[in-house]
Amino acid sequence: MEPLTNAGGGSEGAPGPPPHVAHRRLQVACNLSMVVFAASIAVPSVCLPDIGGEFGLSLADRGLAASLRTGALLAALLASGYLADRYGKGRFLSVGMLLTALGTAGTAMAGRFASLLGAQAVAGLGTGSMEALVNPLVAELHPESPARPLNITNGLFSVGLVIASLLAGEMLQAGLPWRMTPWVWVAPPIIAAALFATRRYPGPLHGQTADRGTAFLRQRLFWMLMAAMVLAGGAEAGMTFWGASFMEQELGASVRTGAVTLAFYGACMAAGRFASGGLVARVGSLSLTTGSAAACALSTAGLCFTHAPLGAWVLFGLGGLFVACFWPTILAIAAERLQVGSTTMFALLAAAGITGCMVFPWAIGAIGDLAGLRAGIALLPASMAAQFALLLAVRRRALRATAL
Repeated sequence: MEPLTNAGGGSEGAPGPPPHVAHRRLQVACNLSMVVFAASIAVPSVCLPDIGGEFGLSLADRGLAASLRTGALLAALLASGYLADRYGKGRFLSVGMLLTALGTAGTAMAGRFASLLGAQAVAGLGTGSMEALVNPLVAELHPESPARPLNITNGLFSVGLVIASLLAGEMLQAGLPWRMTPWVWVAPPIIAAALFATRRYPGPLHGQTADRGTAFLRQRLFWMLMAAMVLAGGAEAGMTFWGASFMEQELGASVRTGAVTLAFYGACMAAGRFASGGLVARVGSLSLTTGSAAACALSTAGLCFTHAPLGAWVLFGLGGLFVACFWPTILAIAAERLQVGSTTMFALLAAAGITGCMVFPWAIGAIGDLAGLRAGIALLPASMAAQFALLLAVRRRALRATAL
């Protein structure tokens, strides 16, 4: 069978993808896959207290479920990013969405904790292919200015977080078993897989061939952005995974309140990403990310001290608002300043972010077992303080390069 390759590409400097590209279909598929990705994270997070109670899990064990899923995601991300440069993105995106559907169904049917871990790993493999390829695909669909569409597409991850959190919370509040909640999200990835099954993909950016090389690995800026992605992914995943549990376990809130908190966090993150798409053109990518790191550190630090559900609700919302810009904007900084359109570069940067997503949920849970979940949450402001220092160094480096 002929591989689903990037069939032809636009000329260098072209204002958009060539006419034969299935622009609208692929953009819709990218948007839907982001919603599916969010649901694959939000639903287990909202159901986490029920899952932990059924299987008798410690906080660290609960974090392990997210870390294992993220580890599988990371492996698929690296493999897909490397292979897609050579064989095209289409087949990896379609198979990834089908694996996500399979893992979601397996989660609902898991009879033992080991089975649930296996199902989450399968879902991680599926979403890993998506995470590796959707952002570079969006950049190729909008070669003239990738920062805004990247922020908007990633903003739909937050929209999915809101929808999935509210729906799962309402189902649990209504007395339905937690196993019913994943079934809602089996069909959407199958639809996305069908949309991705086309040969009409755009060519690589800047007129490059599939063999783009790895010159970016020799640039210090790339490694600084890798570290920034680790911290960005970790903080985002930490708030997403532990938000509902923090409200219920530390503040005595109801299941519905925990779900609404996660949904509010997701809504604020969506607003932050949609706003970032416009702000980045006014204040610049580096100023936006540096300021957001400082604000996110302050807002998440408040979680260590608040004892009021309403206060925590507001602080989680501010955390979502300020953490929103990091992932897509750091990718855009890499695309603009490293001048490399390689899917491999995007995959490595995303892998760094996913590494943070893998480590932080487990680390917060492990600290929580030792000193309480509130102490575990303190990892969030610490990481954002480090992010501020790192991005400030990146900004100074960029300003010196401009002056030269």
